[in-house]
Amino acid sequence: MSVRTSLPPIGFGFVSDLALSADGFATLLAAAEFPRLLDLMPVAVLIVAADDTVLHFNAGAEAAFGLRREAVIGQAFAQLRRDALLDMESFLNACLQGRDAGVVRARRGGARYTANRQVVAGSGDVLLCLRADYAKDTAPPRTSRASPRSLLLTPAIEHLADKAAIAVARRTAVLLLGETGVGKTALARDIHARSMRRDAPFVHVNCGSIPDSLFESELFGYERGAFTGALGAGKRGYIEAAAGGTLFLDEIGEIPLNCQAKLLHFLEDGSVQSVGATQARRTDTAVIAATNHDLRARVAARAFRADLYHRIATFTLELPSLRGHDAIAPMLELLLARANAERERPLTLSPSARRVLLKHDYPGNVRELRNILEYASIVADDVIEAEHLPAHMLTADGGGVEHGALSVTSGSLRERVRQLEREAISDAVARHGSKREAARRLGIDVATLIRKARTD
Repeated sequence: MSVRTSLPPIGFGFVSDLALSADGFATLLAAAEFPRLLDLMPVAVLIVAADDTVLHFNAGAEAAFGLRREAVIGQAFAQLRRDALLDMESFLNACLQGRDAGVVRARRGGARYTANRQVVAGSGDVLLCLRADYAKDTAPPRTSRASPRSLLLTPAIEHLADKAAIAVARRTAVLLLGETGVGKTALARDIHARSMRRDAPFVHVNCGSIPDSLFESELFGYERGAFTGALGAGKRGYIEAAAGGTLFLDEIGEIPLNCQAKLLHFLEDGSVQSVGATQARRTDTAVIAATNHDLRARVAARAFRADLYHRIATFTLELPSLRGHDAIAPMLELLLARANAERERPLTLSPSARRVLLKHDYPGNVRELRNILEYASIVADDVIEAEHLPAHMLTADGGGVEHGALSVTSGSLRERVRQLEREAISDAVARHGSKREAARRLGIDVATLIRKARTD
Protein backbone atom coordinates (compact mmCIF):
# COMPACT_ATOMS: atom_id res chain seq x y z
CA MET A 1 0.00 0.00 0.00
CA SER A 2 1.50 3.33 -1.04
CA VAL A 3 1.50 6.37 1.20
CA ARG A 4 0.69 9.74 -0.30
CA THR A 5 3.03 12.60 0.48
CA SER A 6 3.01 16.28 -0.27
CA LEU A 7 6.02 15.86 -2.55
CA PRO A 8 5.44 15.03 -6.21
CA PRO A 9 7.11 11.96 -7.77
CA ILE A 10 10.56 12.91 -9.00
CA GLY A 11 13.52 11.17 -10.58
CA PHE A 12 16.32 11.92 -8.13
CA GLY A 13 19.98 11.09 -7.71
CA PHE A 14 21.15 8.29 -9.96
CA VAL A 15 17.77 7.23 -11.36
CA SER A 16 17.88 8.15 -15.02
CA ASP A 17 14.69 6.63 -16.41
CA LEU A 18 12.29 9.03 -14.66
CA ALA A 19 11.57 12.53 -15.83
CA LEU A 20 12.53 15.48 -13.63
CA SER A 21 9.94 18.14 -14.38
CA ALA A 22 10.54 21.83 -13.81
CA ASP A 23 7.31 22.30 -11.86
CA GLY A 24 7.91 19.29 -9.63
CA PHE A 25 11.48 20.33 -8.99
CA ALA A 26 10.41 23.88 -8.12
CA THR A 27 7.91 22.50 -5.60
CA LEU A 28 10.60 20.33 -4.08
CA LEU A 29 13.05 23.23 -3.77
CA ALA A 30 10.42 25.33 -2.04
CA ALA A 31 9.70 22.69 0.63
CA ALA A 32 11.01 23.77 4.04
CA GLU A 33 12.26 20.24 4.84
CA PHE A 34 14.14 19.82 1.57
CA PRO A 35 17.60 20.82 2.95
CA ARG A 36 17.21 18.29 5.77
CA LEU A 37 16.26 15.63 3.23
CA LEU A 38 19.43 16.37 1.30
CA ASP A 39 21.53 16.10 4.47
CA LEU A 40 20.19 12.58 5.05
CA MET A 41 21.49 11.39 1.70
CA PRO A 42 24.78 9.40 1.75
CA VAL A 43 26.09 11.36 -1.24
CA ALA A 44 27.27 14.87 -1.94
CA VAL A 45 24.44 16.86 -3.56
CA LEU A 46 24.90 20.21 -5.28
CA ILE A 47 22.12 22.10 -7.08
CA VAL A 48 23.07 24.97 -9.37
CA ALA A 49 20.57 27.40 -10.91
CA ALA A 50 20.54 28.28 -14.59
CA ASP A 51 22.26 31.60 -13.76
CA ASP A 52 25.25 29.69 -12.27
CA THR A 53 24.20 30.41 -8.66
CA VAL A 54 24.45 27.62 -6.07
CA LEU A 55 20.98 26.86 -4.67
CA HIS A 56 21.61 23.88 -2.38
CA PHE A 57 24.72 22.30 -0.85
CA ASN A 58 24.19 19.37 1.53
CA ALA A 59 26.32 18.02 4.39
CA GLY A 60 27.92 15.43 2.11
CA ALA A 61 28.99 18.21 -0.26
CA GLU A 62 30.52 20.15 2.64
CA ALA A 63 32.71 17.15 3.50
CA ALA A 64 33.65 16.37 -0.11
CA PHE A 65 34.32 19.92 -1.31
CA GLY A 66 35.84 21.17 1.97
CA LEU A 67 33.56 24.23 2.04
CA ARG A 68 30.82 25.47 4.34
CA ARG A 69 27.38 25.83 2.83
CA GLU A 70 27.11 29.36 4.25
CA ALA A 71 30.08 30.32 2.08
CA VAL A 72 28.67 28.58 -1.03
CA ILE A 73 24.90 29.00 -1.25
CA GLY A 74 24.01 32.09 -3.24
CA GLN A 75 27.54 32.37 -4.66
CA ALA A 76 28.68 31.70 -8.22
CA PHE A 77 29.41 28.08 -9.10
CA ALA A 78 32.67 29.25 -10.72
CA GLN A 79 33.86 30.53 -7.33
CA LEU A 80 33.09 27.16 -5.73
CA ARG A 81 35.09 25.38 -8.42
CA ARG A 82 38.08 27.59 -7.67
CA ASP A 83 37.99 27.14 -3.89
CA ALA A 84 36.97 23.47 -3.62
CA LEU A 85 39.25 20.61 -2.68
CA LEU A 86 37.88 18.69 -5.68
CA ASP A 87 38.94 19.25 -9.28
CA MET A 88 35.73 19.16 -11.34
CA GLU A 89 37.08 20.56 -14.60
CA SER A 90 37.57 17.26 -16.45
CA PHE A 91 34.11 16.06 -15.49
CA LEU A 92 32.44 19.34 -16.47
CA ASN A 93 34.27 19.38 -19.80
CA ALA A 94 32.98 15.86 -20.44
CA CYS A 95 29.46 17.10 -19.64
CA LEU A 96 29.83 19.73 -22.37
CA GLN A 97 30.54 16.88 -24.76
CA GLY A 98 27.23 15.24 -23.86
CA ARG A 99 28.23 12.92 -21.01
CA ASP A 100 26.36 13.01 -17.70
CA ALA A 101 28.54 10.67 -15.63
CA GLY A 102 32.22 10.57 -14.80
CA VAL A 103 34.86 10.75 -12.08
CA VAL A 104 35.88 13.71 -9.91
CA ARG A 105 39.19 13.58 -8.03
CA ALA A 106 40.65 15.49 -5.11
CA ARG A 107 43.26 18.09 -6.00
CA ARG A 108 45.65 16.38 -3.59
CA GLY A 109 45.57 12.87 -2.19
CA GLY A 110 43.86 9.81 -3.60
CA ALA A 111 40.17 10.56 -2.95
CA ARG A 112 37.85 10.14 -5.94
CA TYR A 113 34.09 10.34 -6.52
CA THR A 114 31.67 8.93 -9.06
CA ALA A 115 29.75 11.97 -10.35
CA ASN A 116 26.39 12.27 -12.09
CA ARG A 117 24.72 15.32 -13.58
CA GLN A 118 21.04 15.85 -14.39
CA VAL A 119 19.61 18.98 -16.04
CA VAL A 120 16.04 19.88 -15.13
CA ALA A 121 14.08 20.34 -18.36
CA GLY A 122 12.40 23.70 -18.62
CA SER A 123 14.36 25.40 -15.85
CA GLY A 124 17.99 24.84 -16.70
CA ASP A 125 18.77 23.96 -13.06
CA VAL A 126 21.50 21.35 -12.66
CA LEU A 127 21.61 18.58 -10.07
CA LEU A 128 25.06 17.16 -9.31
CA CYS A 129 25.52 14.04 -7.16
CA LEU A 130 28.91 12.69 -6.08
CA ARG A 131 29.35 9.29 -4.47
CA ALA A 132 32.66 8.50 -2.78
CA ASP A 133 34.60 5.74 -4.50
CA TYR A 134 36.16 3.68 -1.73
CA ALA A 135 37.36 0.81 -3.86
CA LYS A 136 41.04 1.74 -3.69
CA ASP A 137 40.95 2.37 0.07
CA THR A 138 39.06 -0.76 1.14
CA ALA A 139 41.27 -3.06 3.24
CA PRO A 140 44.56 -1.54 2.09
CA PRO A 141 47.38 -4.07 2.02
CA ARG A 142 50.02 -3.64 4.70
CA THR A 143 53.32 -3.58 2.88
CA SER A 144 56.71 -3.78 4.48
CA ARG A 145 57.88 -0.29 5.25
CA ALA A 146 61.44 0.57 6.08
CA SER A 147 61.81 3.27 8.69
CA PRO A 148 63.57 6.47 7.65
CA ARG A 149 67.34 6.14 7.88
CA SER A 150 67.51 8.51 10.85
CA LEU A 151 64.71 6.80 12.79
CA LEU A 152 65.41 4.15 15.40
CA LEU A 153 62.51 3.26 17.66
CA THR A 154 62.27 1.36 20.90
CA PRO A 155 59.37 -1.13 21.15
CA ALA A 156 57.48 1.31 23.40
CA ILE A 157 57.83 4.21 20.96
CA GLU A 158 56.99 1.87 18.07
CA HIS A 159 53.69 1.01 19.76
CA LEU A 160 52.90 4.69 20.37
CA ALA A 161 53.76 5.55 16.76
CA ASP A 162 51.09 3.09 15.59
CA LYS A 163 48.55 4.76 17.90
CA ALA A 164 49.64 8.20 16.66
CA ALA A 165 48.96 7.05 13.08
CA ILE A 166 45.37 6.33 14.08
CA ALA A 167 45.11 9.80 15.61
CA VAL A 168 46.43 11.38 12.40
CA ALA A 169 43.91 9.46 10.30
CA ARG A 170 41.15 10.95 12.48
CA ARG A 171 42.59 14.49 12.23
CA THR A 172 43.52 14.46 15.91
CA ALA A 173 46.56 16.62 16.67
CA VAL A 174 49.80 14.84 17.64
CA LEU A 175 52.58 16.57 19.61
CA LEU A 176 56.16 15.25 19.53
CA LEU A 177 58.49 16.32 22.33
CA GLY A 178 62.22 15.84 22.73
CA GLU A 179 65.63 17.45 22.55
CA THR A 180 67.24 18.46 19.29
CA GLY A 181 68.56 15.46 17.42
CA VAL A 182 66.32 12.75 18.90
CA GLY A 183 64.51 12.19 15.58
CA LYS A 184 61.24 14.13 15.81
CA THR A 185 61.13 14.96 12.10
CA ALA A 186 61.87 11.37 11.09
CA LEU A 187 59.19 10.13 13.51
CA ALA A 188 56.63 12.57 12.08
CA ARG A 189 57.29 11.22 8.58
CA ASP A 190 57.04 7.66 9.89
CA ILE A 191 53.68 8.33 11.59
CA HIS A 192 52.36 9.80 8.33
CA ALA A 193 53.62 6.74 6.43
CA ARG A 194 51.83 4.42 8.88
CA SER A 195 48.52 6.28 8.60
CA MET A 196 45.71 6.10 6.05
CA ARG A 197 46.96 9.46 4.76
CA ARG A 198 50.23 7.98 3.50
CA ASP A 199 49.35 8.49 -0.20
CA ALA A 200 48.61 12.21 0.37
CA PRO A 201 51.14 15.02 0.90
CA PHE A 202 53.41 15.38 3.92
CA VAL A 203 54.29 19.08 4.26
CA HIS A 204 57.11 20.00 6.64
CA VAL A 205 57.05 23.59 7.93
CA ASN A 206 59.82 24.92 10.16
CA CYS A 207 57.93 27.54 12.15
CA GLY A 208 61.14 29.09 13.45
CA SER A 209 62.40 29.93 9.95
CA ILE A 210 59.38 32.02 8.84
CA PRO A 211 59.45 35.75 9.65
CA ASP A 212 56.61 36.81 11.94
CA SER A 213 55.27 39.24 9.35
CA LEU A 214 54.88 36.46 6.76
CA PHE A 215 53.70 33.65 8.98
CA GLU A 216 49.95 34.08 8.47
CA SER A 217 50.16 34.36 4.69
CA GLU A 218 52.53 31.39 4.43
CA LEU A 219 50.40 29.12 6.61
CA PHE A 220 46.92 30.17 5.46
CA GLY A 221 47.62 31.60 1.99
CA TYR A 222 46.41 34.89 0.56
CA GLU A 223 44.07 36.26 -2.09
CA ARG A 224 44.97 38.30 -5.13
CA GLY A 225 45.97 41.83 -4.12
CA ALA A 226 45.84 41.05 -0.39
CA PHE A 227 49.00 43.08 0.21
CA THR A 228 51.81 44.80 -1.64
CA GLY A 229 53.99 42.22 -3.36
CA ALA A 230 51.31 39.49 -3.36
CA LEU A 231 51.20 37.21 -6.39
CA GLY A 232 48.60 38.21 -8.94
CA ALA A 233 46.77 34.88 -8.69
CA GLY A 234 47.02 34.62 -4.92
CA LYS A 235 48.59 31.67 -3.15
CA ARG A 236 47.39 28.64 -1.23
CA GLY A 237 49.05 28.25 2.16
CA TYR A 238 50.84 25.29 3.68
CA ILE A 239 47.64 24.01 5.34
CA GLU A 240 45.82 23.62 2.01
CA ALA A 241 48.99 22.31 0.35
CA ALA A 242 48.75 19.37 2.76
CA ALA A 243 45.03 18.76 2.06
CA GLY A 244 44.17 15.10 2.55
CA GLY A 245 47.55 14.52 4.18
CA THR A 246 49.65 15.74 7.08
CA LEU A 247 51.05 19.15 8.00
CA PHE A 248 54.15 18.89 10.21
CA LEU A 249 54.62 22.07 12.26
CA ASP A 250 58.21 21.77 13.46
CA GLU A 251 59.28 24.13 16.27
CA ILE A 252 55.65 25.01 16.97
CA GLY A 253 56.71 26.97 20.02
CA GLU A 254 58.03 29.66 17.66
CA ILE A 255 54.61 30.50 16.15
CA PRO A 256 53.87 34.23 16.63
CA LEU A 257 51.33 34.86 19.36
CA ASN A 258 49.07 36.87 17.03
CA CYS A 259 48.74 33.86 14.66
CA GLN A 260 48.00 31.28 17.33
CA ALA A 261 44.28 32.10 17.58
CA LYS A 262 43.81 31.52 13.85
CA LEU A 263 45.69 28.22 14.03
CA LEU A 264 43.50 27.15 16.95
CA HIS A 265 40.39 27.96 14.90
CA PHE A 266 41.63 25.73 12.08
CA LEU A 267 42.37 22.88 14.48
CA GLU A 268 38.89 23.18 15.97
CA ASP A 269 36.78 23.07 12.80
CA GLY A 270 39.11 22.55 9.84
CA SER A 271 38.36 25.94 8.27
CA VAL A 272 40.99 28.10 6.59
CA GLN A 273 40.55 31.77 5.78
CA SER A 274 43.35 33.14 3.65
CA VAL A 275 44.60 36.69 4.02
CA GLY A 276 42.27 39.04 2.15
CA ALA A 277 39.45 36.46 1.82
CA THR A 278 35.91 37.15 3.00
CA GLN A 279 34.93 33.50 3.38
CA ALA A 280 36.56 30.48 4.99
CA ARG A 281 37.17 27.14 3.28
CA ARG A 282 37.19 23.68 4.79
CA THR A 283 40.17 21.41 4.39
CA ASP A 284 40.92 17.90 5.63
CA THR A 285 44.47 18.33 6.91
CA ALA A 286 45.94 16.49 9.90
CA VAL A 287 48.56 18.20 12.07
CA ILE A 288 51.65 16.83 13.78
CA ALA A 289 53.53 19.40 15.87
CA ALA A 290 56.99 19.16 17.42
CA THR A 291 59.09 21.19 19.82
CA ASN A 292 62.15 20.97 22.03
CA HIS A 293 60.76 23.71 24.29
CA ASP A 294 58.79 23.33 27.50
CA LEU A 295 55.44 24.54 26.18
CA ARG A 296 53.92 24.58 29.67
CA ALA A 297 56.57 27.09 30.70
CA ARG A 298 55.84 29.18 27.61
CA VAL A 299 52.13 29.09 28.48
CA ALA A 300 52.96 30.30 32.00
CA ALA A 301 55.08 33.09 30.49
CA ARG A 302 52.14 34.04 28.22
CA ALA A 303 54.24 33.34 25.14
CA PHE A 304 51.97 30.49 24.03
CA ARG A 305 48.19 30.23 24.27
CA ALA A 306 46.93 27.72 26.83
CA ASP A 307 43.96 26.69 24.67
CA LEU A 308 46.23 26.05 21.68
CA TYR A 309 48.59 23.99 23.84
CA HIS A 310 45.77 21.77 25.08
CA ARG A 311 44.48 21.38 21.50
CA ILE A 312 47.80 20.27 20.00
CA ALA A 313 48.70 18.09 23.00
CA THR A 314 45.73 15.76 22.50
CA PHE A 315 48.14 12.90 21.71
CA THR A 316 51.65 13.55 23.07
CA LEU A 317 54.68 11.40 22.39
CA GLU A 318 58.06 12.16 23.99
CA LEU A 319 61.29 10.85 22.48
CA PRO A 320 64.04 10.06 25.00
CA SER A 321 67.46 11.68 24.85
CA LEU A 322 70.65 9.67 24.39
CA ARG A 323 72.05 9.62 27.93
CA GLY A 324 73.89 6.88 29.80
CA HIS A 325 75.12 3.39 28.91
CA ASP A 326 71.64 1.84 28.95
CA ALA A 327 70.44 4.26 26.25
CA ILE A 328 73.62 4.40 24.16
CA ALA A 329 74.46 0.67 23.95
CA PRO A 330 71.29 -0.55 22.18
CA MET A 331 71.26 2.49 19.88
CA LEU A 332 74.90 1.83 18.98
CA GLU A 333 74.09 -1.76 17.99
CA LEU A 334 71.08 -0.67 15.92
CA LEU A 335 73.15 1.90 14.05
CA LEU A 336 75.92 -0.61 13.38
CA ALA A 337 73.40 -3.14 12.08
CA ARG A 338 71.89 -0.53 9.78
CA ALA A 339 75.33 0.53 8.51
CA ASN A 340 76.28 -3.11 7.83
CA ALA A 341 73.11 -3.66 5.82
CA GLU A 342 74.61 -1.30 3.22
CA ARG A 343 78.14 -2.75 3.27
CA GLU A 344 79.61 -5.82 1.61
CA ARG A 345 82.10 -6.35 4.44
CA PRO A 346 80.74 -5.94 7.99
CA LEU A 347 81.99 -3.15 10.20
CA THR A 348 82.93 -3.93 13.81
CA LEU A 349 84.00 -1.93 16.85
CA SER A 350 87.25 -2.50 18.68
CA PRO A 351 87.00 -2.68 22.50
CA SER A 352 88.78 0.68 22.82
CA ALA A 353 86.43 2.42 20.36
CA ARG A 354 83.37 0.93 22.08
CA ARG A 355 84.57 2.26 25.47
CA VAL A 356 84.97 5.77 24.06
CA LEU A 357 81.57 5.70 22.37
CA LEU A 358 79.76 4.45 25.47
CA LYS A 359 81.45 6.99 27.74
CA HIS A 360 80.83 10.02 25.51
CA ASP A 361 78.09 12.55 26.30
CA TYR A 362 75.91 13.18 23.23
CA PRO A 363 74.44 16.70 23.26
CA GLY A 364 73.32 16.08 19.66
CA ASN A 365 71.58 12.84 20.66
CA VAL A 366 70.99 10.14 18.02
CA ARG A 367 71.91 12.50 15.19
CA GLU A 368 75.38 13.03 16.69
CA LEU A 369 76.01 9.32 17.28
CA ARG A 370 74.88 8.52 13.73
CA ASN A 371 77.22 11.15 12.25
CA ILE A 372 80.15 9.90 14.37
CA LEU A 373 79.67 6.34 13.12
CA GLU A 374 79.29 7.56 9.56
CA TYR A 375 82.58 9.43 9.85
CA ALA A 376 84.30 6.40 11.41
CA SER A 377 82.98 4.10 8.67
CA ILE A 378 84.67 6.36 6.11
CA VAL A 379 88.11 6.47 7.71
CA ALA A 380 88.15 2.83 8.89
CA ASP A 381 88.21 -0.33 6.82
CA ASP A 382 86.52 -3.17 8.68
CA VAL A 383 87.29 -2.39 12.32
CA ILE A 384 86.66 0.98 13.94
CA GLU A 385 89.51 1.77 16.31
CA ALA A 386 89.58 4.61 18.83
CA GLU A 387 91.86 6.58 16.53
CA HIS A 388 89.15 6.52 13.84
CA LEU A 389 86.79 8.52 16.06
CA PRO A 390 86.62 12.34 15.98
CA ALA A 391 89.46 13.97 17.85
CA HIS A 392 87.27 15.78 20.38
CA MET A 393 86.11 12.40 21.72
CA LEU A 394 89.69 11.34 22.52
CA THR A 395 90.54 14.12 24.97
CA ALA A 396 90.54 13.61 28.71
CA ASP A 397 87.10 15.19 28.92
CA GLY A 398 85.67 13.15 26.09
CA GLY A 399 86.54 9.67 27.26
CA GLY A 400 90.32 9.57 27.70
CA VAL A 401 93.08 9.28 25.14
CA GLU A 402 93.52 5.70 24.00
CA HIS A 403 96.99 4.33 23.43
CA GLY A 404 98.19 5.15 19.96
CA ALA A 405 95.58 7.86 19.31
CA LEU A 406 96.63 10.91 17.35
CA SER A 407 97.22 14.14 19.25
CA VAL A 408 97.63 17.69 18.04
CA THR A 409 100.27 18.25 20.71
CA SER A 410 102.70 15.64 19.40
CA GLY A 411 104.04 14.23 16.17
CA SER A 412 105.33 15.92 13.04
CA LEU A 413 103.85 19.09 11.61
CA ARG A 414 102.25 17.07 8.81
CA GLU A 415 100.58 14.75 11.34
CA ARG A 416 99.31 17.69 13.38
CA VAL A 417 97.84 19.39 10.30
CA ARG A 418 96.15 16.15 9.22
CA GLN A 419 94.70 15.70 12.69
CA LEU A 420 93.30 19.24 12.72
CA GLU A 421 91.80 18.71 9.26
CA ARG A 422 90.08 15.50 10.35
CA GLU A 423 88.73 17.19 13.47
CA ALA A 424 87.39 20.14 11.44
CA ILE A 425 85.75 17.77 8.95
CA SER A 426 84.23 15.65 11.73
CA ASP A 427 82.80 18.70 13.47
CA ALA A 428 81.40 20.07 10.20
CA VAL A 429 79.69 16.76 9.35
CA ALA A 430 78.23 16.55 12.87
CA ARG A 431 76.95 20.13 12.74
CA HIS A 432 75.52 20.13 9.21
CA GLY A 433 74.25 16.56 8.97
CA SER A 434 75.84 15.52 5.66
CA LYS A 435 79.23 15.33 3.99
CA ARG A 436 78.03 17.37 1.02
CA GLU A 437 76.85 20.29 3.16
CA ALA A 438 79.96 20.04 5.36
CA ALA A 439 82.18 20.24 2.26
CA ARG A 440 80.27 23.29 1.01
CA ARG A 441 80.67 25.07 4.35
CA LEU A 442 84.41 24.25 4.47
CA GLY A 443 84.95 25.46 0.89
CA ILE A 444 86.08 22.12 -0.54
CA ASP A 445 84.46 19.46 -2.74
CA VAL A 446 83.09 16.19 -1.37
CA ALA A 447 85.90 14.08 -2.84
CA THR A 448 88.50 16.23 -1.07
CA LEU A 449 86.58 15.99 2.19
CA ILE A 450 86.47 12.19 2.02
CA ARG A 451 90.16 11.97 1.13
CA LYS A 452 91.21 14.26 3.97
CA ALA A 453 89.00 12.39 6.45
CA ARG A 454 90.94 9.15 5.82
CA THR A 455 93.82 8.01 8.01
CA ASP A 456 97.00 6.66 6.40
